[in-house]
Order: sequence, then C-alpha cells, then structure tokens
Amino acid sequence: MQTHIFLHGFGARYDLPAPLAIYIFAAGGVVLISFVLVVVFAGSQRGEEATRYPRLSVPWLARLANSRVVRVVGNLIGVLSLVAVVTTGLFGAQDALRNPSAYLVWIYLWVALVVIAALFGNLWTYLNPFAALYDFGHWLLRFPAQVATLPARLGIWPAAVVFFGIAWLELASGKASTPAVIGALALVYSIYTLAGMVIFGRDSWLNRCEAFTVLFGIAARFGPVEVTRNDQGVVMEAHLRPWGVGLLQPVQASWDWIVFVILMLSNLAFDGIESTPLWFNLIAQPTLATDLGVWWRPVVYTVGILAVAVIFILVFAGCVRLVLRFGRGKVNPLAVTSSFALTLVPIALAYDLAHNYTYLVIQGQAFIPTLADPFAKEWSLLPVQNYQPNLTLAGPETVWLLQVILIVLGHVIAVYLAHFRASQWFRTSYRVLLSQYPMLALMVLYTMTSLWILAQPITSGG
Repeated sequence: MQTHIFLHGFGARYDLPAPLAIYIFAAGGVVLISFVLVVVFAGSQRGEEATRYPRLSVPWLARLANSRVVRVVGNLIGVLSLVAVVTTGLFGAQDALRNPSAYLVWIYLWVALVVIAALFGNLWTYLNPFAALYDFGHWLLRFPAQVATLPARLGIWPAAVVFFGIAWLELASGKASTPAVIGALALVYSIYTLAGMVIFGRDSWLNRCEAFTVLFGIAARFGPVEVTRNDQGVVMEAHLRPWGVGLLQPVQASWDWIVFVILMLSNLAFDGIESTPLWFNLIAQPTLATDLGVWWRPVVYTVGILAVAVIFILVFAGCVRLVLRFGRGKVNPLAVTSSFALTLVPIALAYDLAHNYTYLVIQGQAFIPTLADPFAKEWSLLPVQNYQPNLTLAGPETVWLLQVILIVLGHVIAVYLAHFRASQWFRTSYRVLLSQYPMLALMVLYTMTSLWILAQPITSGG
C-alpha cells in the first residue's frame, strides 16, 4: 500500500542472524515434513467420513448471539462507524494522519475484522451497518421485503467485482488515504448496498453482492465458532470446533467462489510484491511516466494486480488438474477445484496477518489521537490528543519471527486440509497420497515465495 499513512517496514532494517535463504528453505522444509506427518497420522477415512470433525455444544454462546442487547450495541457501533467515515472523510481535515476515516476503513474494517472473524467469530453479523439501516428502514416504512429476484447465474460475481475494486482503490489508485475519496465512496457504496437490499432482498443481496459480508463469511469458515440459524436468522445451536475445519464443509461448485478466494491471495501477494526491488526496477522505466503522464500509476498498478491474479488462477487451476490426473477419481472437476480453493484460505489469512501486522499494532494506535478532534476543529472531545503509539510489539525482530511462524503455520494447516479434501474425493490411500504431490509442491513454493516477499522491507537479507 503506497500511502503515507500506512507503512509495512521500518526505518531500521533487521540484521538476520542467518542468511535469508536458510529461513526460506527451512520454512519450505517444515511444510514438507508436515505433509509426511499428516499422511502418517491422519488415518484412513474416506468420503464424507474424512471431513468430519469434533464439535462442542455451547448453549450460552447461542443465547449471547441471540441477545437483543448484543445486536443493538453491535448495530450502533457499525452505524456510528459508517457515519464517522462519511462525515469526517467529507468534512474533516484532508490530512489523512489527522482524519479517522482511513484508519477505520483500512485498518479496522479491511484488516482487523478479517483477523477477528478467523480467530474468534464473525462480528460483521452484528456490526454490519447496511443490515442495521435496512432493518430499521423496513421496520419504520414497512416496504416489501423483496421486489425482484437475483438471477442464480450471477452467483457471488458482484461481490468478487466489488472486492477487486476495493483492492484496486487500496493498491493502484494512489488515493486510498485521501479522506474525501474514502468518505464519498463509503456514501456511494452505502446507497448502492441499501438499494440492492430493498430491490433484491436483504439476505440475498448481502450474501451474494456485498463484498464485506462474503469476505468475512469466508474468513469465519476458518474460525472456531459454528452456528445454525433458522430462516429468521435466530441462532438455534452454537458449537466450538477446531480452527480451520469449517473449511471442510460443503461448498458450491462454481468459479465465482474460486476466483474470490484466489483474489484474497493475489491481492495480498501484489501488496507485498510492490515493496520489492523487483517491482521498483520494473516501474522505474523512464518511458512509463513520459508515455502515460499522470495516469502511469493507476495503469501500471492495475496491470500488475490483474497479472498477479491471472497467474494465481492459472497456477491453481493447473495444480488441481494434476491432482485430478494423479487421483484418477470419477469426480466433478469443478466441485474438486472449488473444494480445494477453500484449503488456500488459511494461507491468505496467515499472510494477511503477517503482512499487515504493523498496521494493527502501530497505525491502529495512531487512530486514538484522532478521537479527540475528528474534524480538525481544535476540539478536545477526549484527553487523547497527545497519545503516542507503543512500539513494544513492533520491533523488526519480533515482526520477522512472527511472520515466519504465521506463514509456515498457514501453509501447514492448508496441507492438512488439502489431504482431507483429497481423502473425500479419491478412493484409495495410494491415490490420495499421489494426488497431493502437486498441492504439496504448490504449498512449499508459495511458502518460500511469501517469506521472500515479506523479508524485503524489514530485513538486511531482503
């Protein structure tokens, strides 16, 4: 992210105690060893039995989820946050460092809520301001619950397009931290979402066309909370489960889901790539600025984002094709591809936290002083205007070690899930093992590449 408010790296670079190559190959080796351990200890289950997992019933969590107080408080926080983004973005100071809009959108919504959904549960269910505003409007005006029906063939393509657009704004526009742009787009997106809900129905629009709802829903599949809701949205049962196993639940066989998951990976990868010497050397061509003028950044970065996404999709599709060939099962190729796409989610989540860790622990604190004077009117609403971020948890050595652990852990979980997916689709242990060699190669390669990308801004070996 190339905005002055957000920094991935540090002024001082961390001197690695060993060459970077040792870290990279050791991480790849750990993923390889984890594959061997999974094969040895995972058992011989086949079919649906292979994707079963233990669950612990927690009735108190269901009661908490249905609590009116929880829902009202969550709705208020979500709506007030949306109002703050729009009003401070449009009418506050246009210095992003002094305006809370960029912090709320890019740190707390775009990063923190994804991490929370994966580690604890989907808070967006209660914080979603669009759902809260729709529910209030429906209660007040009593308009029809639905005017038209979304075509089934659309799938979640609208959400995927919006998700790509948000990533483009962050990575390619050059305007990601401009408060007026953030406020205006938040207002436009709110109108677009509310109109869609009124016309096509609340849940139908949110679950298929609203990018954040789809994003947090995918992240929550990794999380430890599993709930069963009735048609009115009331939680009937709540269970705790091991992290990651929710990704083994059935998924619709369609390319829209596959592309959305791949975009989660490819956008993060490009965000890291643009901090590498390789990218700087590529865009440093003097003819680019001359030929494209003021449009050089959006054009070049858009091409880069699209190129990385296409490469990721082609590599993944080719890998699954090899999985099918080695597994030799009589299966639906699209269904297999869709189910294996979800095994990549732990990698995306781990990379998201590793890549954006400094956002959360440094820039997340930089938001606090803006609460004293959100409109830059010399107010003093809270005694926090002189607050200074605590950097204790953001030293380069701490960040690097955390990144190594997260990347390796994410890939190990992905290897584990991919093995059980293969056990679901293929008939013999031999075919399951054989089918996983292409996925293993992909996981090891991506582990090593991810660490190399993350090392560039903060280590002496980068």
